[in-house]
Amino acid sequence: MPFQFKTKKSDGRRFKFSEWRSRWAQRVRSGSVFLLLGGMLASATPVQATTLPYQATTSAATVSMTTGQRAQVTLKFNNIGSQTWIKGRTATALYLYGDSTIFKDTTWLTNDLPGLINEASVKPGQTATATFWVKAPSTPGIYEESFLLSYGTNAWVKGSRAYVKFVVLKGVATTVAATSPAPGTTAYSGLLTEKGGTEWQFVPAGQGSVTLGFKNTGTATWINSGVNYVSLYTGRTNRVSPFRDATWKNQYQPTVMKEATVRPGETGHFTFQLKAPVNTGTYSEEFILAAEDKAWIAGATALLPIKVGDVSGAPPAAAAPSSPTASYKGMLMLSSAKSLTLSGSTRQGLTFGIKNTGSIGWSTLTARILGIQPASAATISVRDESWPTATDAAVAQASTAPGQIGFIGFTVKAPVYKGDYTVSFKLYADGQEVQDAVINIPITVTADGYIEPTPQAATTPSVPTNTGAANVDLSALPDEPIIRVGLYSTIDDKSVLKAVSGGFSLYQGGSAVCNFGAGESVTVSFDRATKIYRAQGPNCSVQSANFYQAWAPDLVTPLEVTDYNRPVSWLPGANDNKFRGKLELRYTPSSDLVWLINELPVETYLKWMAETSNSSPLEYQKALMTAARTYAMYHVQRGTKHAAEFFTVDAKYDQVYRGYGAEIRDPNVVAGIDATRGQIVTYAGKLAITPYYSRSDGRTRSWTEVWGGGPYAWLVSVPVPWDQGRTLWGHGVGMSATGALGMAADGKNWVEILKHFYTGIELQRIYK
Repeated sequence: MPFQFKTKKSDGRRFKFSEWRSRWAQRVRSGSVFLLLGGMLASATPVQATTLPYQATTSAATVSMTTGQRAQVTLKFNNIGSQTWIKGRTATALYLYGDSTIFKDTTWLTNDLPGLINEASVKPGQTATATFWVKAPSTPGIYEESFLLSYGTNAWVKGSRAYVKFVVLKGVATTVAATSPAPGTTAYSGLLTEKGGTEWQFVPAGQGSVTLGFKNTGTATWINSGVNYVSLYTGRTNRVSPFRDATWKNQYQPTVMKEATVRPGETGHFTFQLKAPVNTGTYSEEFILAAEDKAWIAGATALLPIKVGDVSGAPPAAAAPSSPTASYKGMLMLSSAKSLTLSGSTRQGLTFGIKNTGSIGWSTLTARILGIQPASAATISVRDESWPTATDAAVAQASTAPGQIGFIGFTVKAPVYKGDYTVSFKLYADGQEVQDAVINIPITVTADGYIEPTPQAATTPSVPTNTGAANVDLSALPDEPIIRVGLYSTIDDKSVLKAVSGGFSLYQGGSAVCNFGAGESVTVSFDRATKIYRAQGPNCSVQSANFYQAWAPDLVTPLEVTDYNRPVSWLPGANDNKFRGKLELRYTPSSDLVWLINELPVETYLKWMAETSNSSPLEYQKALMTAARTYAMYHVQRGTKHAAEFFTVDAKYDQVYRGYGAEIRDPNVVAGIDATRGQIVTYAGKLAITPYYSRSDGRTRSWTEVWGGGPYAWLVSVPVPWDQGRTLWGHGVGMSATGALGMAADGKNWVEILKHFYTGIELQRIYK
């Protein structure tokens, strides 16, 4: 719908757009202009960042109808301004954003006025509703209209524009009674009851699985085969989702229902794969149920908020090319090997030549892993320690004009177990996906490689050797400290929690308020309007102005956040949504966000980080995790970085934190952490902050050289001969990961590695 601006003359007549534009120009010159754009009232002159008298928040809605059908729509608006809204045609009413619509019903007061708000008055902090009737047109399709609130004859409530999507299906016109239909009277209707997440996070080109559950609220039985089978469609007609995966039924249908039949009152499930696009950003993907060649299933829609970005260390993709005719295309022309035959865990270097068949020149080429087949075991991996990130095998400087060939080389590490595999890589040029440029490498592993034994947890970890620190009396040391990790800010102000095995309890102030058995879950939410926390589950319905915490009786059994989805890009089916310790939903007034916070011991926190691979050398793992422990303790001791948000570090930008899944996948890293328990880097007897990064260009940088300030005596430039001839990958201050790997390969122990990169430091154990 084209942009339409509404205002009124004093006699109630509408301005034409051309007439309004002329008067707008006059007001611009006088400095008194105000614009209504996208439902937001913005002043052309600077305003103070204070609460506006009339301001709202709202959300979108989807209405499914058949042609000619009438239906009721209810929109909600939160009053976040400083003035009370009063019901009335010349006060607070609901207007169409536009002059008219094909969805106008005979009950509307005018062509652009569906009705008034339902409440007589709505105070700041309260919620208004507006209920009105619409009538579907005779032509099926996907339509969108928007509505907004007035607070007078020619003024609009800021932020109140609400978008409504109408899904109109071909059908027999029906007349709806003056009251809402009773549940279950529609043949095909449904309700989303299981979503499996509130936020889906992917690395660019990453994959993950989604399961949706819909309750059959109609009168017809759903089937998954034959005529009128029930399947899941993308939410817009003739639209291919950017998250389409090769496993989908077709470009518009991700999957069909899993169950053979679902009777009224039962729940049907739909499991499908998503593959993220290469461009980072925030997406909103909608899916709708349909009975094939029969009807869309009314009310059965699901909206998935998805973030594509740096969730596992991969560099973000660059912005899309500005030229609409520009293209990134390529063709694999040269390969140093068409297939590999290796023993388990052995390495092979590879080189590839890719012809630029597009219209844009390339500056850099990136080879990013797509997947490994078969993906039948969690131990399958081809990542080599030389890779710059968990997903990128190499980033090469490859200046390549259209028609030329660019080269990229990297090393793969054979899977540990005997068998036949195929590993696939996708090429990116300057952060953009190169169409048709996929590298598939068949790998035959002739014999199992070396498999590290599963480490046994010691009841009392011994003092590590080669620490450079004097022996200490463990009984004189304090207990292990606790760290609080901000996992993520929720989208819908709630979290659904359950124990992975056994039961758990919900606590407040250290006292249990609800207990849950195996398989049971609790939904904890925060009501922004009343500032009240609520918990709802089996035999549990409580609310309080104070927050709740959930944990298992032993504080060791992990809890699962069932409405959070964080797939592991290189391990199909894995979901890092499990955490030991305590889980807490907490509203933070400073940021106006609701965070899920994980409270746990520092050593457990370290075991859940994703800073190195399980196959890296043990001495390197010890050095890296000691630096990571020192960084974490720096923030534990200071307690200031995220104090206003009630946690110590966040799970993404401070240190990459994956949760319980990382501990299971990386037993060797866990052993390295146990071997250095409680050890931190110190200078002159005090904790020394220990930055680290991916790779240097032959030397490190001093703190002052990169960030100014200082100087810090232990953070000075030192040579890194193991990185000689490479490009700098990171800030360059402190320890180079590839340099440390080179030292470990040369037989250096973890203390020698740390003392090389951090000048004049000592190691000290600071807790039991």
